[in-house]
Amino acid sequence: EDEVTMKTKEIRDILCSALKKVESGTLTVEESRAAIGLANQISQSLSVEVKVASMKLRMGQQADRIGMLEVS
Repeated sequence: EDEVTMKTKEIRDILCSALKKVESGTLTVEESRAAIGLANQISQSLSVEVKVASMKLRMGQQADRIGMLEVS
């Protein structure tokens, strides 16, 4: 079975698209609430990615560019 591998940047792009719909008013109130949860996910994904990069650097490894960490 083939696994789909996405980059963190791709995931954040999807989440940001949903937030743009909230801003434009094309989402319902319930959908807007869900989008707030998406915004929290964007923030968390950035935080985790920075922590992973920091850990790799401390271990003497090359850190991935922000947005290029593979997620499977």
